[in-house]
Amino acid sequence: MLKDLPPAQRNWAMPLCTLFFFCALFWNGHGGDLGYWSDWMAALSQGYGHIQANYPPMLLHWFWLLAQLFDALNLEYPPASPMQLKFFVLLPVLATQLWLCQQVERLLVERGIEPLRSPVFWSVVASPALLLDGPVWGQVDLLPFLPMWISLVCAFRARFFAAGAAFALALVWKFQAIVILPVLAGLFMHRWRLRTWHYAPRALAGFLLVGFVAFLPFIWVGRFQEMFHAAYLGNADIFPFSTMNAANLWFLLAGNNTDMHLPLIPGVGWATPQKLGLGLFLLVSVLCMARAWVGCRRFGEVVGLSMVMLLGFFALAPSMHERYLFLMVPFAALGCARGYFHGVWLHLANLVVALNIVLVLPLAGHAVWQQLSWLVLGVGLAALMVFVLPAARIAALLRPRAGTRYFTSVLCRLHGGAVAALMVFTFAGVELYQLHRLNHADWDERGRLYLSDYRELSVEQQWGRLSRDRAVSDEPLDIHGHRFDKGLGVHAYSQVVFRIPEGARYFHSFYGLNRSGERGRVRFRILLDGRPVWQSGIVGWQAPGEVVLPVDNAQTLSLQVHGVGDISSDHANWAEAGFWQSVPERGALTMARR
Repeated sequence: MLKDLPPAQRNWAMPLCTLFFFCALFWNGHGGDLGYWSDWMAALSQGYGHIQANYPPMLLHWFWLLAQLFDALNLEYPPASPMQLKFFVLLPVLATQLWLCQQVERLLVERGIEPLRSPVFWSVVASPALLLDGPVWGQVDLLPFLPMWISLVCAFRARFFAAGAAFALALVWKFQAIVILPVLAGLFMHRWRLRTWHYAPRALAGFLLVGFVAFLPFIWVGRFQEMFHAAYLGNADIFPFSTMNAANLWFLLAGNNTDMHLPLIPGVGWATPQKLGLGLFLLVSVLCMARAWVGCRRFGEVVGLSMVMLLGFFALAPSMHERYLFLMVPFAALGCARGYFHGVWLHLANLVVALNIVLVLPLAGHAVWQQLSWLVLGVGLAALMVFVLPAARIAALLRPRAGTRYFTSVLCRLHGGAVAALMVFTFAGVELYQLHRLNHADWDERGRLYLSDYRELSVEQQWGRLSRDRAVSDEPLDIHGHRFDKGLGVHAYSQVVFRIPEGARYFHSFYGLNRSGERGRVRFRILLDGRPVWQSGIVGWQAPGEVVLPVDNAQTLSLQVHGVGDISSDHANWAEAGFWQSVPERGALTMARR
């Protein structure tokens, strides 16, 4: 049993899952989808009467709760930083992922398998599919899994009120949960008899109760019909394609993003991806329902049927997206951990889902290189210790000293959930503090605030990293012989976004290429609230330009640098960049002269 394992061999799942999740948050997300979250969060901060979204209600309720929290703390909402936005949006996803990892660890231990030595354990804790879909991309596809699992367990045990309620909860998180309906229907038919007639009204009562509560805020503001149609019925014709980046049957036969109404055989009207796909998926659904109706002696058979439904949905139905096979990963994880089937199913699910996502969401970003660099150094150190240093010497170095034994024993005996909760609350506290700092501006005696002393909302840069009071090459800020003590060093392409602090009336900056980028050619551009308001001409190795803009009616300032031609040597500087509470005075500027 779990308690029989030494402390050092258990309680690793949730801390490790949390660590991998946090690392992945810093990777690039899908800007388009994050924009939807941001727009819906901003609308819900004004209440349920303003939101326009084609999504089930539970995620929208979470956005509304976040709006209340941020408003109570007087913080900017929604967060402009993609990392912070993903963190707060995905807190329910993290909770579900932690539950999944803990269950896998517990099930492995109950079967007498040491988790840290199990490929299944690592395929869940460090699952590429879970990390790419969630903290990297910012998607919430994992949210319906837990209620889907509960609904299947309850239906298998003939607890149909709970099964109906859990299934409804899954649907109000993500409509894709409908895929397990044939399995649930088969389990119901297997149990239903004249003497068990009450199963049907019980299941319906649970289903309707959860649905009513989930839509209650929209019922209250008189928008139930509109939001229900947008979430479940209105999406049917949004993507009239045979497949949308999903590697399935229609990718092979019709190609990607092709009209699903075009016949595959000229002159044969019924041979379209839409009609054939729905027919084939209906056939798989009938087979799975019949198999569940005949009877499943083990719950593992129910899990297998659910995986078949997910595969049939993704491989055969039209209009599939690249992520719609995602739920096969958690189903396979629990199935393999319980010993229902071989672990190869989990590895295949991870491989197929992760590859399909990577083809759409290429990995990029400075954070990826940073974390990969730490990994390379760690692997190198481990190889040195294992293959070069004597084993006895390593053991002596790693042996706990008397002063650390008590601390080590206490740390090992902490429950993994407590450690994960501490990590989450610490991370959340740091991010909330950073958001609080965005509202804090330290003006100097001249009413000036340098951007290099002020935290940005977000930064995107194609090469290198944002430098403060230094060039991107880590050299002094030098534009054609003019030295500056303050400013930002960037590289094309770059965009740095700042929240305009209260009291700021003007933005002022010098601009130009740094000495280290003499051969570069760029354009500087400034946006207020996402709208372009100023652009330089083509700038080469020349004297610094200067820009002064009023900003008192805007919320955000974006500084962009675009390369002209290739981006070789495009080392650009925003020198003396800062906000002013009054018109900038020439005598207050510190630009050095040659």
